[in-house]
Amino acid sequence: MLQGWKKYLFHSKEGGDGDGGGGGVRWGRISASVCFLVLLSLAFVCFSAFYSGDYGWSAATANIGLGPAAEAAAAVADPSPTNLSHIVFGIGGSARTWSRRRGYSELWWRPGVTRGHVWLDKAPPEGAWPAMSPPYRVSANASRFRERASASRIARIVAESQRLHAGDAGVRWFVMGDDDTVFFVDNLVAMLGKYDHEEMYYVGAPSESVEQDVMHSYGLAYGGGGFAVSAPAAAELARALDGCLDRYAQLYGSDQRVHSCLSELGVPLTREPGFHQLDIRGDAYGLLAAHPVAPLVSLHHLDYLAPITPRGGDRLGALRTLMDAARLDPARILQQCFCYEAQRGFAWSVSVSWGYTVQLYPRVLAANDMEVPLRTFKTWRSFGDGPFTFNTRQVAPDRPCDRPLLYFLSSVKKKNGQDGSGSTMSEYSRYREDGRCKGLPGYGAALKVETVKVFAPKMAPAAWRRAPRRQCCRTRRSWWGRTLEVRIRNCRPGEITSPPQV
Repeated sequence: MLQGWKKYLFHSKEGGDGDGGGGGVRWGRISASVCFLVLLSLAFVCFSAFYSGDYGWSAATANIGLGPAAEAAAAVADPSPTNLSHIVFGIGGSARTWSRRRGYSELWWRPGVTRGHVWLDKAPPEGAWPAMSPPYRVSANASRFRERASASRIARIVAESQRLHAGDAGVRWFVMGDDDTVFFVDNLVAMLGKYDHEEMYYVGAPSESVEQDVMHSYGLAYGGGGFAVSAPAAAELARALDGCLDRYAQLYGSDQRVHSCLSELGVPLTREPGFHQLDIRGDAYGLLAAHPVAPLVSLHHLDYLAPITPRGGDRLGALRTLMDAARLDPARILQQCFCYEAQRGFAWSVSVSWGYTVQLYPRVLAANDMEVPLRTFKTWRSFGDGPFTFNTRQVAPDRPCDRPLLYFLSSVKKKNGQDGSGSTMSEYSRYREDGRCKGLPGYGAALKVETVKVFAPKMAPAAWRRAPRRQCCRTRRSWWGRTLEVRIRNCRPGEITSPPQV
């Protein structure tokens, strides 16, 4: 074809020696070809300008479709740090159970400060609504979803909350939870502050029990533990949710429905280990005493567990001791650190879960053992010893000398340093102990310890914006061995928590 084109352009009369007529023909053909190419280019430009086919792509148009919420957020960007006023809570409840469960919400709700509602299936009985409870709203009728109306109603809380606050530039996040979810709101603010609220985020955590995650999903934020949806993601979800509820009518829970719809929107789960569904049975002590290096954000299913501490009486009273400590140093609550007390002939391993408990082992345990929770609980569905989504250590009832001496929080006080820095002094008193291992080296001296005093600087919420690292500590015995002092601090460069050689 190329040869034919060249022959067409450069053809001359046979036998011609000069340009003559052949040259004129050749230049005429070149001019015609140029005109043809110009016309072809103009036609292509017009075609590109007016054609709107689905397969066209350009850098200028690739970002179309972010949605009006995202585009509006980008146009009115607020650079200020996220605070509690930027969060709207949607609590799933029912008129029948609220009076029994309201105590959990009243532990963390701050009237006049926190924003949001508890969403009920119908209006509560006549009478004054409790002043310390979140204000309530009645959910829209969901009866068209038939046997799954209850789960669909709860799933719709995200959409109903978003529509209620549509156009409010001061709302950055919608946080969902159940009426028995306990939030640690200062840590929630610090955790969400790490993320760009103008992007589409879905933040939460899966279940602790593998059997639950296999049955439902590992990519699902379990609703009882709570989850957060950024404002742009909530706006897109609100538009699509009812269609998703129809398509996923076979699913069990409201959180599964929300997750399935967010999957259609292309928004994956961003995992934060501080959300706790607590799909476990028995005693949550082992899990709470070895919390991951992350802010404590929520607790759930507390009605199905033993009181988290013997202090305080019932479940709510026990929780109140934890909440009181969290108010003095929210970022540090449940943060674990460990160190060693070495003496001639023996050494102790000490693990502190700040604001909650201290474990004193009259023997040496490595750091990678102490950070593993004691298995004081069973799985949610089968009441088995596992598996869980984290490692556990056996309590070993047949080896009582392996178990630690336990101390629970009895008081916590705020202290102000001369330089204006804040700190705390918390005391932990020993839980009952029967002297079961008196023959173990160091055990007799450990039995003398009645109180553990922990001194710690106040932990800045901004610490969670940095790479996580467990803090270090050192110990000292005082009062003739009846008190063990633990001083927590940032680890020094090159410092390592190694077991002592005894």
